Amino acid sequence: NDDGNDDAAVNGPQPWGGALGQSFGGFCLMTYLSSIQNPPELVYFTGGIAPMNTPVREVYDRLWLRVRERSWKYYEQYPGDVATVKKIVRKLLAHENSADPIILPSGGILTARRFLQVGLALGGSPGTSFANMHSVINSAFVDEDSDEISNAFLKTIDYEQSFDDAPLYFLLHESIYADGEGATQWAANQSYESH
Repeated sequence: NDDGNDDAAVNGPQPWGGALGQSFGGFCLMTYLSSIQNPPELVYFTGGIAPMNTPVREVYDRLWLRVRERSWKYYEQYPGDVATVKKIVRKLLAHENSADPIILPSGGILTARRFLQVGLALGGSPGTSFANMHSVINSAFVDEDSDEISNAFLKTIDYEQSFDDAPLYFLLHESIYADGEGATQWAANQSYESH
């Protein structure tokens, strides 16, 4: 400093020179930045920024509209998957409340609702993520004429939806949208039920 003043004495200590926030880390970094007196000089966010001043229910309602739009794009690209997805869902619904549920390799139960979460891939690029989702859907049965769920499909679903790797993400995800306005009242589920 040319004038002889020490920046740390004037502005307080800087915790570090820069920060990178990705996905949930972006939410955490935003919270951190809003609560400290002397933030880093440089911060990069590569995703995961919560909408500000938008009610959480509105966020999820908009998401459902986008999911619907992406679903149409997917089924335009892979029209044969409509019948396959319906076949998978019917099979899973028939087993959900029976004495013979469909068990994943990790021991979890594959329900129709859990299977439909493969739609998370709709958020990716229509090229790669759609092709991967198509591959998963088409691996569901042992063969084309069978209604027996394949082990390859069960392993893929188990791997793609591993809750063991990031348990806090699933528990805390909605709370990051609270924006200081109080409880979210399970807005994601409310939005799901109304769409």
